[in-house]
Amino acid sequence: MNLSDRIQYLRKQKGFSQEELADKVGVSRQAVSKWESRQSAPDLDKIIIMSEIFGVTTDYILKGIEPASATKKKPIYPLYLGFAITFAAIAGIWSFAANRFLFSEIFLIILAGAASGIGISLIFSIIFNLFGKKA
Repeated sequence: MNLSDRIQYLRKQKGFSQEELADKVGVSRQAVSKWESRQSAPDLDKIIIMSEIFGVTTDYILKGIEPASATKKKPIYPLYLGFAITFAAIAGIWSFAANRFLFSEIFLIILAGAASGIGISLIFSIIFNLFGKKA
């Protein structure tokens, strides 16, 4: 995707017509049409204005480079879910094997185990974020 394609893509994402974008940027509709058809390129000040309108960086408009935080950030929900399921299973097996609890109590113990697993996964994620980042 080149500069003209990105401008057109972002304009359509926001639901703007060429004329609406032209009004917001302060140029004619024909200028926007020329940008999108590769007949000319916008000035740097117009690119800055478009980056603010579209909510993207100028690097994205010019080169298609997305911010590092958006491309490298990984969700940690699988970590939470994994620990919650593991601890819930351990608590459930333990309470069922103990034969001293009612089924309603076993259910509460399983919920407590899941909550403990989520808490432990939160601690792991905090530790990872503190020591796992490269300087």
